Amino acid sequence: MAASLSAGSQAAPLLLLGASGPIGSFLLERLAGQGVMIMAVSRRQPAHADNGAIWLQHDMDLGPAAVEPSVLVSLGPIRHALAQVEHGHRLGRVIALSSASTLFKTQSRDPVERDLMAELIELEQALEYACARRDIALTLLKPTMIYGGGKDRNVSRIGGLVSRLGAVPYCGRGLRQPVHADDLAKLIVHCLKLGRLGAGKYLLGGGETLSYPELLRRIASARGRRLRLIRLPAFLVRPLLRVAHGLGHLTDIRPAMIDRQAMDLVVDDQPARERLDWHPRPFRP
Repeated sequence: MAASLSAGSQAAPLLLLGASGPIGSFLLERLAGQGVMIMAVSRRQPAHADNGAIWLQHDMDLGPAAVEPSVLVSLGPIRHALAQVEHGHRLGRVIALSSASTLFKTQSRDPVERDLMAELIELEQALEYACARRDIALTLLKPTMIYGGGKDRNVSRIGGLVSRLGAVPYCGRGLRQPVHADDLAKLIVHCLKLGRLGAGKYLLGGGETLSYPELLRRIASARGRRLRLIRLPAFLVRPLLRVAHGLGHLTDIRPAMIDRQAMDLVVDDQPARERLDWHPRPFRP
């Protein structure tokens, strides 16, 4: 699949994993009408599937999908992409989504996070090796905080919090580069057009770098709220968070997240800008 998305599309379908998520939804919209046969995998078929894709109801945790695509786009767990690569015999191109978190969480005070990052790095390496061994062109995309589509676990979660509270404590002014899900979908379409020329591993930051407090203000403003921010030292917030957990509140916020508010979670994405024409939008939640 090189200059034209429709080239070679009659030979075998494009297999899309994680099709029902925000990036998958945007990607299906962008691929609609481009002459590509798309096999979209989801645990449950969506209620509205009018985008031209063929939906395969399948749980990837049970094993790879029983199809033979020429192109794999994986927006879900890397282990699913790896299983599909090891299963396939006709794959020539893989575009897989991972995370820039491997740069920031490997030294986390949270052992669960450290273990998850070690596993993710190991899976990335296994996928790179499996693709190289089979002469499959792999593009591995590692974005920072993803938002957009209303289903993300970052901005949407923060938005729910600031919508309920009139004042929000924060512990640091670390920098953030939020990436919109539709920008990732647009990039994947471009990578499909590039074919093997787009192979490589790429860090991806958003079109704007802003501090953590400004991130909170933007999210609140998008919801019509004026947010009062209260800066507190992390050593005070951690015990307050433990109390909240004991009462059954804020259970999705882990203490390590408090530490990262003071960290700069930014990446150098110049290689993607130069080689993949990566030009993401500013942060507009």
